[in-house]
Amino acid sequence: MFGIKKEKYKITKEKKNDLIEELKKLQEEDLVEVGNRLEDSRREDSDEDDANLGIIAIEKESIEKRIKEISEILDNYELIEEGEKCEPSRIKLGSTIKVKDGDKILEFKLVSSLEADPLKNYISDDSPLGKRLLKAKLGDTVTVIVRTNIIRYKILEVC
Repeated sequence: MFGIKKEKYKITKEKKNDLIEELKKLQEEDLVEVGNRLEDSRREDSDEDDANLGIIAIEKESIEKRIKEISEILDNYELIEEGEKCEPSRIKLGSTIKVKDGDKILEFKLVSSLEADPLKNYISDDSPLGKRLLKAKLGDTVTVIVRTNIIRYKILEVC
């Protein structure tokens, strides 16, 4: 029987390295620490420790779930090519886009939803702005409606 071909997770090299570090920490530190706490709690014999046992077990389950998620991503990813050569004629995943919003100049990096991080100005290709940027090119103005505000971004630079 044929298996369903999964779509690969599209991530940057930076995200791949972050996931590898997180996985290592979860496996070598967090899981070991929670396992030790679980053992210590099992050795104790009181009602309070029974409640603690449940909390620790939930924490262990959460760590194991995150390990599984990261492993799934690292087993099935595709690196987003970025930074090696600038392609100002084309906006794609991994592109850095400089835009003008009124008198403000902003810079965004277009990434997959897995990597989106507003604090770093990493926007998802699934977001309204990300979708519009993917269809645009240098010099275009893209319009996004946020709540009741209409925001227009003039694309100044793409790399």
